[in-house]
Amino acid sequence: MSPQEWLKVLKTAYLQEFIRRGGSSVKFAVVEEAEDTKAVVSGVGALAQEEGFVTITADSRETKVQLIDLLFQEMAKQVDWDALAYECVQKLFQANDRKIPDQREACNWGLLASLNNCDEATIQRDVNSWLERSLYQDFGMSREFRLAIIQLCLSQLDPVGRQSKEVVAIQSWLRGELKQMAALKKLLIFQKVTRNNARDLIASMTHWVRALGKPGVVLTIDISAFMGAKNMGSTKSLSYTPSAVMDAYEMLRQFIDSSDDIEGFLLVVVTPKAFLTDERLGLNRYEALKLRIWDDVRDKFRQNPFAPMVRLTEQLDHFDESRLVARVGTRKDDVQHQRVIESLRAGVPSPGAVKALGCPQPTVKSKFQQMLQDAEASIHKGWTTQGLLIEGGFGTGKSHLLESLRHIALESRFVCSKVVISKETPLYNPALMFRAAVGAADIPGKRGDALSEVAADLNFSSPQYTEFYEWVHRQGGEIDGRFAATLFLYERMVNDPELSHRMIRFWAGDPLTDAEIKRYLKSCDANASYRFERVTPMEMALQRFKFVSRLMIAAGYSGWILLIDEAEILGRYSFKQRAQSYAELARWLGRLEASSFADLGYKSGLAAVMALTDDFQSAILDEKGDREKVPEKLRETGSETDLVLSRQAEQGMRLIECERIPLVGPYDQLVEEIYHKIRTIHGAAYGWDPPQVPTIERLSSTRMREYVKGWITEWDLKRLDPVQQVDIELTEIKQDYSEDIELEGPQEEALQPVLTKTS
Repeated sequence: MSPQEWLKVLKTAYLQEFIRRGGSSVKFAVVEEAEDTKAVVSGVGALAQEEGFVTITADSRETKVQLIDLLFQEMAKQVDWDALAYECVQKLFQANDRKIPDQREACNWGLLASLNNCDEATIQRDVNSWLERSLYQDFGMSREFRLAIIQLCLSQLDPVGRQSKEVVAIQSWLRGELKQMAALKKLLIFQKVTRNNARDLIASMTHWVRALGKPGVVLTIDISAFMGAKNMGSTKSLSYTPSAVMDAYEMLRQFIDSSDDIEGFLLVVVTPKAFLTDERLGLNRYEALKLRIWDDVRDKFRQNPFAPMVRLTEQLDHFDESRLVARVGTRKDDVQHQRVIESLRAGVPSPGAVKALGCPQPTVKSKFQQMLQDAEASIHKGWTTQGLLIEGGFGTGKSHLLESLRHIALESRFVCSKVVISKETPLYNPALMFRAAVGAADIPGKRGDALSEVAADLNFSSPQYTEFYEWVHRQGGEIDGRFAATLFLYERMVNDPELSHRMIRFWAGDPLTDAEIKRYLKSCDANASYRFERVTPMEMALQRFKFVSRLMIAAGYSGWILLIDEAEILGRYSFKQRAQSYAELARWLGRLEASSFADLGYKSGLAAVMALTDDFQSAILDEKGDREKVPEKLRETGSETDLVLSRQAEQGMRLIECERIPLVGPYDQLVEEIYHKIRTIHGAAYGWDPPQVPTIERLSSTRMREYVKGWITEWDLKRLDPVQQVDIELTEIKQDYSEDIELEGPQEEALQPVLTKTS
């Protein structure tokens, strides 16, 4: 379709409707040539500004967009924080029937007191109270963002030109320009914008923007530089390695998967056609993203303008603007229905989609309920909780099932982390697995940094905490003395926010030197002495898993559940990484032997479910020959370490062969039930009565994803043109198991199995 027609769809169906009403979406626009991207980027920006959105653009030739912290900082540089903060203050005054000047330049505490017939102390007290209620208690934003915005709002009421150092530091912090965090410590902001908090800051910003009465945020990213396109007339254009490009695709995948967690946000990714054809740097290089945006189910002759990815040409499609409008009311449910359809178009099982469609996998759900009971009882029963390994083909519902299990776990008061195996999160690296698990942790009934919320729930006088404290401090116990020392410091110095933050960040994986811990102990006159052993990064990560899971139980939660998706990527690792991954698979399923830290689930309330494709055994263990080659090549080295790894890898491969649980495929009654549910949802989402559409041919090989995307595509096109015939065709997406050197990690020293602790 032409860029003009697609922009019309974007304006009418998204900017004026879905996004304005609180929805969120990620769209990819593929243009013919790299130089054509600028026109599309400009077109999206012009429409967004016209509709009142906060409008931001990022160009991969100028910004390292593969790093989400740098992306947020670029967004922050384009936001007028003072203008937004003054709008926030004005809204507070209006909501409380108080007067405030229209122009910020005229505003100060004295004038406000005069306008409202009170003294300055009274108006300052009132404003602080309003900010407390409207901002600090708004948990749709992260804590550090709330603290920053409160200070920005207060600064608007100071005389112009007298901004405090703290306010200058806050804006520098948001934009990534702050060198030292000391200026913000007294505001209780302790860490820079990093990959750990950038995503929460983006979600917080969109939430705040909508609270001000604006429709939301539109971010457009030109990724032409990924395919080697340069800035014309500039020598400073960035270039990207395949590794950096994969990082960027992983970041974009995360935006798609988390779209239900953000409101009023449209991300438009603009790219040249090489994105679809470049085998080294294009979409084919990263299957996790391709599976979410590729039009594997489509009409033979027309594109679906609502699809996650569209190809823009000069083809003269024409869409009736009146048919682009969703004829629905303003109820929250109407937006939720559209969210469900958006997620299903991308093949992403959002929480709303899973809730609406249900999850017909009774065997797995029953085994999962038993696993939760075992995990909760493991602390007192003294056993290892055995995990589950599920298998299914692409598009058969593995991710849908994991989302359903996440909901069950949260309802049972488990902390739950969904971890997608990727370049950033390789299965063979426990340290990066831990980072991903902590970063993705969901707390029942709460939102924000998981460990901060867990630590805040600790009751130092409770029996659970007492038991935990004794376990951590047990001489010759399972974990290093650094955890005992930092827990002691957290309890003793709980009223020192900076120190508490440092302890929590250490538990979350940040570095903390022995000298720093000893200095903190000395400053609080600790009488106890702690022994710090030499521990490899791998073992430290495994100890963190145990410590954090038991910390969660001490805080009143049932335990910690990891849902590990797309584990089949291990088939693309190099030989040694595959061997290590098989061993880690056995560890996560609670079956690993011959290791000092084999049983993560032993008396810890920690358990995992892992999802794998159904062709993994035949493609990797059989055809690639891993079943024989991996242990044989490891034994040939004669190294004790490799001999241990050989046995561990064999354990993992045996589990893949013998203990995987197949998903129930789409049988006729199930297909009928899902069809009627989605037809009802599509009708409610767009205020129409979807016609009956012919079901895609029911073959044993047809996947549920193909049924669902086929129905939605036909209804989308029928809504736009009820007369024109729709002819759906399918393109099979095959799993690629070829080795990829870009998946190799840099921290090989962290990966070796640990036989004994070193003193």
